[in-house]
Amino acid sequence: MKTFLLIDANSIIHRCFHALPELTTPKGEPIQAVYGLASVFLKISREDPPDYAVAAFDRKEKTFRAEMFKEYKAHRPPTPVELISQIKKSYEFFDVFNIRTLNLAGFEADDIIGTLAEKFKREDDLRIIILSGDLDNLQLIDENVFVRTFLKGVSETILYDEKGVEERYGLKPGQLSDYKGLVGDASDNIPGVPGVGPKTALPIIKTYDTLENFYGKAKKMKFDPVSSSREEKLYKKLLEFEKQALQSRDLAVIKRDIPIELGPLKEFSWIKPDSVKLREYFQELGFKTLVKRVDDKPQMATDTGRIATDIPGNAVFFKDADAALKTEKSVTESKDALKIGFGIKSILKAFKSQERNFSPPYFDLGIAYWLIDPDLKKYDVENLSKRGDWPLLYSSARKKLKEYELENIFENMEMPFIDVLSEMELRGIGIDVEYLKKLSRETEVKIRELEDGVYKVAGLKFNLNSPQQLGEVLFKKMGIGVKGIKKTKKGNLSTAFENLETLKEAHPIISLILKYREFFKLRSTYIEPLIRLVGDDGRIRTTYVQTGTATGRLSSQEPNLQNIPIGSEWAVKLRNAFVADNGFSFVSFDYSQIELRILASLSGDERMLEVFKRGEDIHTATAAGIFNVPPEKVTAEMRRAAKTLNFGIIYGMGAVSFSETSGLSREDARRFIDEYFEKFPAVKNWQEKVKEEARTFGFVKNPNGRRRWLFGAVSANRGVAAEGERIAINMPVQSLDADIMKLAMIKLYKELGLRKWRDESVRMLLTIHDELLFEISDDIIKEAIPLIRDIMESIYKFSVPLKVDVAVGKRWGEMGK
Repeated sequence: MKTFLLIDANSIIHRCFHALPELTTPKGEPIQAVYGLASVFLKISREDPPDYAVAAFDRKEKTFRAEMFKEYKAHRPPTPVELISQIKKSYEFFDVFNIRTLNLAGFEADDIIGTLAEKFKREDDLRIIILSGDLDNLQLIDENVFVRTFLKGVSETILYDEKGVEERYGLKPGQLSDYKGLVGDASDNIPGVPGVGPKTALPIIKTYDTLENFYGKAKKMKFDPVSSSREEKLYKKLLEFEKQALQSRDLAVIKRDIPIELGPLKEFSWIKPDSVKLREYFQELGFKTLVKRVDDKPQMATDTGRIATDIPGNAVFFKDADAALKTEKSVTESKDALKIGFGIKSILKAFKSQERNFSPPYFDLGIAYWLIDPDLKKYDVENLSKRGDWPLLYSSARKKLKEYELENIFENMEMPFIDVLSEMELRGIGIDVEYLKKLSRETEVKIRELEDGVYKVAGLKFNLNSPQQLGEVLFKKMGIGVKGIKKTKKGNLSTAFENLETLKEAHPIISLILKYREFFKLRSTYIEPLIRLVGDDGRIRTTYVQTGTATGRLSSQEPNLQNIPIGSEWAVKLRNAFVADNGFSFVSFDYSQIELRILASLSGDERMLEVFKRGEDIHTATAAGIFNVPPEKVTAEMRRAAKTLNFGIIYGMGAVSFSETSGLSREDARRFIDEYFEKFPAVKNWQEKVKEEARTFGFVKNPNGRRRWLFGAVSANRGVAAEGERIAINMPVQSLDADIMKLAMIKLYKELGLRKWRDESVRMLLTIHDELLFEISDDIIKEAIPLIRDIMESIYKFSVPLKVDVAVGKRWGEMGK
């Protein structure tokens, strides 16, 4: 069977323009949409080459739909100049590929495609495939007509037939336009019927097939004039908007009989383009990776490769550490060669493990794209390569970093920070394995004792780790009261920690269960994994993820050493498994209340600034203010509530969350928040300013320029908008906190290196949020502590001083001032 490919050119060009990184020709002209178009068609021509092909275009003149409804597509912003130029260039592309192009004033490309499909679908031994960047053409599908569109980006496609449409929409292709008549189409500004969504429209169209059938039936129905049933209200609304529904349907219908001269099928015959001509065309546009595909070579470059002349400088791309290790020293040790790759930290660690040098400058593509869009889920080669080959990714990232004013953070913070992290990860931290094994045995005994205690009180044995079984025992068998207990998504009473915590006074078994969970988690989550992961040299090594959060904070994995418990008796015992080398001591340097100091500085609140300048305790001062008592009368409970509120304000916490966290009533929680903002009015003003920036620009920035996109802040959905505003409030504070820590670590790394202390006498081991843990030789500890503290306290200039608390000990759990 032969294939006739109908290309919806404008929709594909639009999709490529927005889905791919920016790319320019050697002359500096924008070209990523044409690159995407060429890449898509190269793939199709290789995997499923057509026998006939045509590309249909929109025209700039007003269409019959705009004449019918002046608001049709009127909400769309003007087409960017960069896209207009590429639409023009795409005609040249189709000419090189020997594909005929069609357009007709007053009609859209979809109407040309609909007319082509209608005319030729009855040809013998011919199937028609429509290639489109959207789903509008699905209504044209029948036994001979199919639609190929994109799943994500432009690299993956899906072929729809009649069954595929029914599986996706629950409707036949021919019913889709009537369906849009009811629900509308926001992308084209087709209104539909107000308040009617898919759940309402779907059964109507499935039952009546067409709007005419439905309205014919609906008009014969008789309604009780005083009735207010939901069904009658719906039918009355549908009848009220009948004209709008029918017009919306007509706007959505693709024409199949427009007056365009087509000629016979043979006039659309597709002949594969001359490979020499195609290579020359791609070379002219700078599509070097596509040239390789014409030559039937792999799309990706070799493991290392010089970047072509369209990328400045003496630069080399490394696919991974193995490829880098095979590269000659003149490249890897050169301070002139720019090293581009994914996961530069892994490459650095591989070189350091072999005592080889891998010199900066670096350009980590994953970190670059994380700065550009910090809410992407993955920044590895597998996911980013779907956007294009590495030269494309590099040039686009460079441009975006400059456009978003992120070059300074990238070059002077994130890239130098790779060196710091690689050394910390390789070094690891000492573990007393025998002590840890002893602790494991002790916790196992405690777990068994608590387990037996629970069974004795409950009067039966059951799986304590099964929430369902536990719930049945507590709430059904034992009849413990359930007032205020939340339910799970499945409707069962929740046995989560916060629920059981509220029941501690209801029955002695609750305290036993909570204690059991504490020991079970201590052993299963921390003790046993640490024993398994410790190296032969008695040290354990975590991996820091530089792109793990949207605010710039690090995350730690395999194992996560940032969430080792603190405070309780057994948490101290666990931390005591971490030991300093002989002749060394652990020294902790912890920024004191840094986020609140940042908040005071950013907001400029005079009262808060004065508290820090006078060296007073901010939580005591806050408690005195909201409880209206002198500072000396503030109780531990008052201070605890004030501390919760202080940090909650940073995270945009509302009255409900404050109530649940502090144990206050919602009324008191709301009153305390109001009083807080009365005492610190500039904080409230600053938060409102940040929220307005998020709504206006769609992103927020910290003083260093680090940004986070927050399009949710302008959502019509109040819940989504509120979450966007909450993130907006927190981002400048938390991200600046992260930046300060990184800058301090970079400066310490350099200073310790200059003094020749690094590794030999002073070892940076761990970073835990606002704390740095060092291992320092006892010979120089008195000299090193003030140096490190001074660097950390002076690294960033604020209107309030930064303060670092220091603690020393041979084991992590025994740290003292």
